[in-house]
Amino acid sequence: MMTVVLIVIVGILFFFVCLILSIPLTKKHLIIDSEKPSDFGLDFEEVRFNSTDGIPLYGWWMPTIGSRRTVIFLHGFAGSMVPDLKYVLSFHNAGYNVLMFDFRAHGRSQGTHSSLGALEVRDALGAIAFAKTKGSDKTGLLGFSMGGRTALMTAALKPGIDAVISDGGPLRLRTAITEDIKRRKLPGFLSPSLAWMILLGASVRLGINLFKHDPIQVAEKLQTLPVYFIHGDKDRYTHLIELETMVRKSGNKAQFWRVSEAGHREIDQFYVDEYIQRVIGFFDNWMYE
Repeated sequence: MMTVVLIVIVGILFFFVCLILSIPLTKKHLIIDSEKPSDFGLDFEEVRFNSTDGIPLYGWWMPTIGSRRTVIFLHGFAGSMVPDLKYVLSFHNAGYNVLMFDFRAHGRSQGTHSSLGALEVRDALGAIAFAKTKGSDKTGLLGFSMGGRTALMTAALKPGIDAVISDGGPLRLRTAITEDIKRRKLPGFLSPSLAWMILLGASVRLGINLFKHDPIQVAEKLQTLPVYFIHGDKDRYTHLIELETMVRKSGNKAQFWRVSEAGHREIDQFYVDEYIQRVIGFFDNWMYE
């Protein structure tokens, strides 16, 4: 009897620790930068729309006169849409509308929990629907880090988009968490187990199985869609073998750009002009009017 009680107590404590460890992954990120599109000389409309599960999201709609092509920007984890404003003028000059928004539990949007992609897919679907109400005939997704994960998993649902770019989107969440734990100087042999515990706690907290929500698990559903992977070889959050597997399974429309000296989301720092040319060139190739 005492053995059973002890096992139950240990189990409860283990479960409690998993929930505690998952807080950094699932918590709300109240980062509200002061910059606006007008600071970059851009005309914009403040917009609000809902995710497909009803969470109110805040964003900016930046139209180009006469264009029916729209690229939706999807920002990274624990940030906001603001840092990506630096790319918008180039898209306008190329004839694209741009829709930016803060994911749930980020920036100015509502929501209490983040999930590093699984729940954010519902936000991206809401953004796609909103872009359609603005007359978008061609729609692309440009995702950065968490936004890249979200873009790929959204595209696998085939919601009526024409092209997708993932810049540094981690392809396996467990890999990303494991490597982040290592980065924090914790013992390397503990990292995989701690990552598993974090995913378990987060899955319970969010009510969604995060072990089953990774881009690499839905790669074959992207085979009919043009996808562009941008990857720095020093990016610890995605292993090279994962990238190669993802590209191979994504079909013959998948392309990738690897830069050996770049880390996570650093390629645009090494190749400023080429980065914009490649990204816009990819959308131009698949979203022509």
